Amino acid sequence: MTELVFRALSDESEFPLFDRVTTLPTSGVGERSRTFADLAADGDYRPAWVWIALRGDEVVARASFWGPPDAEHPSALDFFDFDTVETGTALLEAAYAALVTPDYHAPIGDRPEYNLFLPADWRERPDAKADADARVEAAERAGLIFHVERLTLRWEREYGLPPRSTRLTFSPVTDDQVLLDLLADIVTGSLDAWDRRELRTRTPQDVAAEALAMVADMPGGRDRWRLGHDSSGELVGMVMPTRNSRSATIGYIGVDHRHRGHGYAYDLLAEAMHIFAEEGEPFINDNTDVGNAPMAAVFDRIGYRVTGRRMLFS
Repeated sequence: MTELVFRALSDESEFPLFDRVTTLPTSGVGERSRTFADLAADGDYRPAWVWIALRGDEVVARASFWGPPDAEHPSALDFFDFDTVETGTALLEAAYAALVTPDYHAPIGDRPEYNLFLPADWRERPDAKADADARVEAAERAGLIFHVERLTLRWEREYGLPPRSTRLTFSPVTDDQVLLDLLADIVTGSLDAWDRRELRTRTPQDVAAEALAMVADMPGGRDRWRLGHDSSGELVGMVMPTRNSRSATIGYIGVDHRHRGHGYAYDLLAEAMHIFAEEGEPFINDNTDVGNAPMAAVFDRIGYRVTGRRMLFS
């Protein structure tokens, strides 16, 4: 049998090779809202971060890594397809060994995080479950560790706007220290998997500072960020509406742990949705952990719809 060759693409002229992979799932597992070719044309990928496995002239596996335009290292793996689990595992091992150098650094984690995109009903469909299970097995054989499954959520204007809160008042964020102190209170007892993981080794203040920096670095700016106050004027929560490279999104939302149980997350999210609607945004894309049932319930009650799921490994 012809020996397998694992390598990165040499330059942009080789991007078409990526779509010549011989085995692609038809179940929707791994699908993105845009094709690799479209994303590559927009400059989302660098040839040195796009890997293929070749058996002769046949592309039998592929893996594409992504990072922000000014990043030195990739921070995420998003397309990952193969003919067999063994081939996929070997491709990931080769790619991670080459890309995770001693000086590797990224906004989150010590190596690129694998995003496994899934249909919303993947567990109920045998074809989708088989395709997902194969990717999970290949990732774990290559040394990646599962962290969380997340719901992919979307709101569109045609779904209707919720009423604006009558029990909270909102003010812009003008003092980062006030926001940092609130964020530190919010992450305490958080059900968010990333917050909980970081709190194992870091203080709430450090986790809050990183969350603030991450949202501040997004292209949406900070003019929409709001603090929520109850009828007595006490600060109870915050919401950080922003934009990523594709759409409007909620960068962070949270209620001080001392004020949970009153449904304030609904009020905060409704305010953000009105801000976006006033700007003419046609839709908002968001996500939340499957394990964060209270927040998932808020998204559902306010009118978001589940469009898919995503597993994260690193």
